[in-house]
Amino acid sequence: MKVLVLRDKKPGHFNQAEGVALALGRLAPIEVARLDVRPSWFAHDDIRKQIMKRWGRDALGWLKSMYAIDADALERPDVIVGSGRPTIAAGILLKRVFGGIPFLYSGGIGGYDTREVSLMLVASPRAAGNPRSAYALIPSVIDPDAYAPPRPLLSLTDLKGAEIALLIGGSAYRKEYPAGEWEALIRLVGDIAAQYGVRWRVSTSRRTPEDVHQRFKALAEAGILAEFVDYRTAGPGSARALFGCDGVVVTEDSMSMLAEGIAARRPVIGLRSAKVHDGYASEAIASWAVGPSLAILPMASATPAQFAATLTSLTPARGDWRDRLAAIIAPVLGLAPPEGYVLEQPHAAYL
Repeated sequence: MKVLVLRDKKPGHFNQAEGVALALGRLAPIEVARLDVRPSWFAHDDIRKQIMKRWGRDALGWLKSMYAIDADALERPDVIVGSGRPTIAAGILLKRVFGGIPFLYSGGIGGYDTREVSLMLVASPRAAGNPRSAYALIPSVIDPDAYAPPRPLLSLTDLKGAEIALLIGGSAYRKEYPAGEWEALIRLVGDIAAQYGVRWRVSTSRRTPEDVHQRFKALAEAGILAEFVDYRTAGPGSARALFGCDGVVVTEDSMSMLAEGIAARRPVIGLRSAKVHDGYASEAIASWAVGPSLAILPMASATPAQFAATLTSLTPARGDWRDRLAAIIAPVLGLAPPEGYVLEQPHAAYL
């Protein structure tokens, strides 16, 4: 199966598209080609929507003008995969060029005629009833088999010596972390290490404020952290090894990293800001927290005792997210699900 993966410039998006390709590899041998999707200077999101609504039938022409993509130079794929707004119009246009082959998209789509999108993988169960949509954990490039099983964290005594990853984001769309919440997090990390003997392995990200980078760097230099990964020097993908820890803590601004922690079969705690405008992301995260592997705590007020009790109440996800996603996709492509896999709970994002 020849798979064309459309990659926009955001890792959170193109890793989802790559994750869908990994799931396709559970259905048949695959050959993956990748295409960077970069809209032209004029082709911002609203313009792309209008073009697709009014004039998008000239697929070859609009691919060239909106994306500088010469579709004639591409090998015909069997399926197209995208994620992120820039890839929506590109995927539909490429589907037209190649004669209606399947186009799979990770995420919800608004403002476009989606009849030519073969399947939308949505993270919110509220959107799962839409045409050609299915509820699934956000795809990723996480291979759960690449990590050793975590230490079981069943009681407070199990926390002594346990390695806990902390993946620090920052303020993002519809989510804001005021300075006081960072102060609360720094105190929480130190107190948990002192009270329960946890070994913290911490990574910052591109959204992390500069002073927060510096504060956690100082904690590492003081010996309070077992490891500190500074995103500013380490770069994208540098935190991936931390998903092999015994538990994963993520600031809730990153849906992708919450999903990656679940996919890695770890107990996961999300830290929620008090300043959140509820929407699609909050719906998705709330639905995941119904499962046994994820819990959400308020970053501003969580206590060490509350954190410890929550972490030891969680159970890592079972099975392999790639098999589950493959089973969701299989009927769309007219293929059989992975051998021996039965999709028993299609309404659930993960098991």
